[in-house]
Amino acid sequence: MESTSSKPGLGLAFHPDSISLVSMEDGVIKGTAVRELVQPFDLETFRTTGTFLNGQEKVIQDLHNQSGGSSRDASVVLHSGMVLIKKIPVAMGLEEKLLQDQLVWEAGQFLVSSMDDYVVEYQRLPFQDLSGNPFYLLILMRKTVLQGVRMLLQKNGLRMQRIDVDLFSNIRALLANYDLDFDVTSVLVDVRRDLIDFIFLRHREFYLSHRVVLEKKNTARLPDEEEIAKMVIKELRRLIFGHRLGRGIEDLNRLFIIGGDGIQSVSQHLLSLISIPLDIVNPFRRVKVSQEVKNSSSFSRYPEKFVASVGVILRQDAPAQ
Repeated sequence: MESTSSKPGLGLAFHPDSISLVSMEDGVIKGTAVRELVQPFDLETFRTTGTFLNGQEKVIQDLHNQSGGSSRDASVVLHSGMVLIKKIPVAMGLEEKLLQDQLVWEAGQFLVSSMDDYVVEYQRLPFQDLSGNPFYLLILMRKTVLQGVRMLLQKNGLRMQRIDVDLFSNIRALLANYDLDFDVTSVLVDVRRDLIDFIFLRHREFYLSHRVVLEKKNTARLPDEEEIAKMVIKELRRLIFGHRLGRGIEDLNRLFIIGGDGIQSVSQHLLSLISIPLDIVNPFRRVKVSQEVKNSSSFSRYPEKFVASVGVILRQDAPAQ
């Protein structure tokens, strides 16, 4: 991976069920660390100040020490459940100021609270609606969340250089490590303790996302790996048909899977149900890593837990606001 930054830095990803971190120096991943969480890391974490949020200071400190990173500059990933994301068509040919006004107006249509409570970002997608109008991706981050994350970092002597959403960090890491044809549709499935995220890619870009919340059954337990695999198949069929992406799963080019514990078992069940290629994403596949990382259990046993952390550290755009 030749585009990796040579500047030292940390990639810190907040997942619903874990926090993962990678450290980079001279374009090489020098260390990794991950901590599984008992309590979900979500919006409620920032709405109520308490022992859980305060306890994450120690988690971040431990992860930083474990990774062996010397940098104090952190690129942060938030889970998509902590932000608002909308894909909307906008009239073609608008000047930049009118475009911004239109997108802010669109955001106001689905927000309950004031626009002043959010940081708004947007990007144009390489897709159009039936009228030929381009689609834009509208991303809204709550200022309280950004302030909370910045506070957690500052208490550990870290600086937040930029912030990203896992949907996009995951895609960035995927494209850095795997070859995808331009004219095909692939899907990245992120399986967490109590939810599943589906990310569809077309033209090697984000196309759409969808989330399924896993609910406990009558036995007071979450679905097991076989049940999760069947849910993935069911949702894929529904999404493909509903968004006119084909007649079935066989029309997809490739299926990728990431997530927390149990991914190996979920993937084995999926392989028995589909005929298209399936890969558990390895974010270190084409990225330079140190020998110490290669010798670690994270590299050999569960590299998929670091997809977002690697993806954000590959990002080369402007710092967060």
